[in-house]
Amino acid sequence: AMEIRKDAMSNPLYAGTLVAEDEKAICLYLPITDKTFSYNVANLVRTLTADWPEEDRVYITGLPVAEDTFGVEMLVQMATSAPMAGLAIFLLLLFFFRKFSLIIAPMVVAIVSVVCAMGLLIGLGFDVHIMSSMIAIFLMPIAVADSVHILSEFYDSYHRYQDKAETLRAVIGHLFRPMLFTTLTTMAGFASLATTPIPPVQVFGLHIAFGVAVAWLMSMTLIPAYVMLFVPQKNLESLTADPSENHAKAGPLNRFLVGLGHFSTMRRKPIVLIVCVLVAIAIYGISTISVNDNPVKWFMPDHEIRVADNVLNRHFGGTYTAYLTLAATRPGQCNCVEKAIILETETEARFAKIFPQETKRFLAEINTLQERYGTISAADAHKAFVELVRAAEEIDSEVLSSWFELADRVNYLVAKDLGWDRFTAELAAFEGVRSRDRQALLEALAGQEALTGEDLINAALKVCDRFTSLSFTDFVYEMEAEMTAPLFKQPAMLNYLEGLQEALAKHPVVGKSTSVADALHKANFELNYLAAPAGLAETELSAYTERNQKHFAVPDSAAGVGQVYVQLEGMKKKDSLFHMVTRDYQEANLWVQLTSGDNQDMEKVVAIVDEYLAAHPSPTPLKAEWAGLTYLNVVWQDKMVKGMMGSLAGSFAVVLIMMTLLFRSLLFGALAMIPLTVTITLIYGIIGLVGKDYDMPVAVLSALTLGLSVDFAIHFLQRARDLQEELGSWRAASLEMFKEPAMAISRNAIIIAVGFTPLLLAPLVPYRTVGFFLATIMAVSWLATLFILPALLTTWRKAAFGGDEISNDDQTGETKRNAKAQS
Repeated sequence: AMEIRKDAMSNPLYAGTLVAEDEKAICLYLPITDKTFSYNVANLVRTLTADWPEEDRVYITGLPVAEDTFGVEMLVQMATSAPMAGLAIFLLLLFFFRKFSLIIAPMVVAIVSVVCAMGLLIGLGFDVHIMSSMIAIFLMPIAVADSVHILSEFYDSYHRYQDKAETLRAVIGHLFRPMLFTTLTTMAGFASLATTPIPPVQVFGLHIAFGVAVAWLMSMTLIPAYVMLFVPQKNLESLTADPSENHAKAGPLNRFLVGLGHFSTMRRKPIVLIVCVLVAIAIYGISTISVNDNPVKWFMPDHEIRVADNVLNRHFGGTYTAYLTLAATRPGQCNCVEKAIILETETEARFAKIFPQETKRFLAEINTLQERYGTISAADAHKAFVELVRAAEEIDSEVLSSWFELADRVNYLVAKDLGWDRFTAELAAFEGVRSRDRQALLEALAGQEALTGEDLINAALKVCDRFTSLSFTDFVYEMEAEMTAPLFKQPAMLNYLEGLQEALAKHPVVGKSTSVADALHKANFELNYLAAPAGLAETELSAYTERNQKHFAVPDSAAGVGQVYVQLEGMKKKDSLFHMVTRDYQEANLWVQLTSGDNQDMEKVVAIVDEYLAAHPSPTPLKAEWAGLTYLNVVWQDKMVKGMMGSLAGSFAVVLIMMTLLFRSLLFGALAMIPLTVTITLIYGIIGLVGKDYDMPVAVLSALTLGLSVDFAIHFLQRARDLQEELGSWRAASLEMFKEPAMAISRNAIIIAVGFTPLLLAPLVPYRTVGFFLATIMAVSWLATLFILPALLTTWRKAAFGGDEISNDDQTGETKRNAKAQS
């Protein structure tokens, strides 16, 4: 067991990956061909380990299982959150209108809209994604918005007409245009998601837009028909009482709205100032927004996947993986010119000091061949190689023949009574040996004059061996093998890969990186391992250890690397080698393990690699490409952010044009956009100030904000214009605005906000995020509409309504309207 432990911990492919470096855990990596299998695989593992002892804990995590598990749980949420939202809306409607028969129709509109949108989604063959799973919960509150406006106006206006048909005609008459345009702007907000480069987001936006259109059509047709056919006249008798006795007008919400209207018109300057200050603070908050996401963090901290993720990242190199593939930017062998430069450099380094004259001759031959073949398009490098071999053989025949003769003569010397004087005398008598070679031998033996006999002969032979090993021919063959070796059989490239791994290891989020260089280290160590004999002293043992440790490295030559690869290819699991390098050894795969799956951390790792590649040019120009789910999430996030920003800007411009056309006034069009702009600014400012990451759910909220925030402004401005024209005074109109119109807007805001609150109970973080921020968006856009627009209209009333306002303050708006209705 101790030997197994020792082998595992000494293997860089195992330590920190399969076996925890603290020796407290082991890890199994289950590669799957499709992410959709991961949930079933995780369940299978749980089943297989169910009967293990309790002290043996099994943790399952990883991005594939996290994303697939989220997909399963989001379907459960879709089945529970939408009905809960429907129930919340139903209870609110019942609270507001007190008539069970009145609120059945809005619920039918909401249900039919959701069924139509989801039916279209499934019918077109789209999968239910995290985005499309939210269609029902998004559409349910939005679908009842127009219905609530109609019923609210009907509920508050029936006492004037005391007839269902007349009341419906009046209500639809002045609500048709604003409801049409609010529907169009909501559709534009969601349809703008189709411009993002993310298919699930496109599908989500277009199907929500379709559902909103269905809801508007049914609100315009079903609601009036339902009221005429299924709401008994006797159920409306309580609505014929004097307005002052009507519950809706005398309730706390009505009193609050009346006070709010008075405050908004009378304290317009402080309101504008406060809004400007809040917007300035929000802009600062926006500048601090951090764009980041991590699918594992979509679960609550106590979820088994989050727990397993924390545990495994403490024990191992990291549960988040990314893959960096490295390949030559220009695949293929180097040309004649490039080879000549390499040969010149290596020739100088190897031969210049020992054979200076021959080195010059050899370099001249290289230059000649370079001039001959280097300027020819598609020159045959092999032909140049053959000619260089011939030149090298000629030089070797002249240089090495003398040294071989010298070695033979020395080998046959009589060792008895051989001393330095006799040795030098006999050396001078050798025939067929160049004098400079004799001199080189004597210089090499300087300091060893005391040697005699066999010792002197052996020392001389060692010098001869050193010179005879310096063969120009062998050098050419060796360099040809090195230069034509596949990219990742070249020691220089493998050492460069090691350097990149060392740079990555310095980053705190990188737990470990693994490459083919690690496999070569271990294999080369084992192939050259020399066991120490028993009984050695500690100093002798350390010498053996030091000697063996030197081989825990990449071999020095391409031939040596190739020999180690041959051994690795002979392993039982030889495919493991080809997970790290391609079978032609031209591309390498660097496996990077991260202890954090945050996109920001992945981006930092990418930046480290880019900086290293720029600061340390590789021996052969490389192209680096990333892969893996962790990196894929970064790409997805980049496309999401840019896509959302683009769609938001485009739809903002479209809505502004629509508002200008609706009101036939650039001023009113701009006023309609102010609550929207303030809401978006404040919401995203809050996100930045509280440190909430800008992730996928938050990005989608921009479309919903655009679609809903402007709805309240449209209704407010259209009714304000109608009432001012009807009553002839903005003062009188402002008083009326905070009765029925403000009540309808408030009911809508409350219903939509409460409709999303079931999401706050969901165990999935994105659902909670959406629920919280949607409620906040509704509150901010509602207050922005009822605070800012009255203040601005009061300030700019002449520009908005003309300079000839009639101030008949002796007559209230209600008296004028009743007189007009009776006439």
